[in-house]
Parts: sequence; structure tokens; C-alpha cells
Amino acid sequence: MAYSVTLNGPGPWGFRLQGGKDFNMPLTISRITPGSKAAQSQMNQGDLVVAIDGVNTDSMTHLEAQNKIKSATYNLSLTLQK
Repeated sequence: MAYSVTLNGPGPWGFRLQGGKDFNMPLTISRITPGSKAAQSQMNQGDLVVAIDGVNTDSMTHLEAQNKIKSATYNLSLTLQK
């Protein structure tokens, strides 16, 4: 079940990613920092990252996803799947 989260910027957002096309793994939330913007949303460790700012992550490498997240200054919009 997919759901959307918008974190108000600027970063740090308070979560870590793992996976990516270069690892042959889906992009996944691997860690959420307690008390962070991510922790105050409904994001959970283990959720799949389906899209970052409306861009599908299927073909994104880990670095591309990191750069896309870093380039978000005002808001970060994520589509996640439990």
C-alpha cells in the first residue's frame, strides 16, 4: 500500500536509505533518526521508496537517489510503500 509523505525543509531529513539499482535492491528506508523530521511523519524503517519528488525510483542508483534528496531544499516529497 503506497502513501505519500512531505517533509518540510530544509534538511537534514533524518533518515537513511539503502539499496538502489546498482545494488539490485529496491530503495528502502534503513534508519530513522529519533526526533527528526522523518520520525515525526508516518515513515517507518523498512518502507520502500517508490518516488522522490514525483520521480519514480525503479531505475535510480543509490547515489542518484541521495542526490535527488539532497537537492530538495524547501520540501521533500516521498511516495513510500509499506
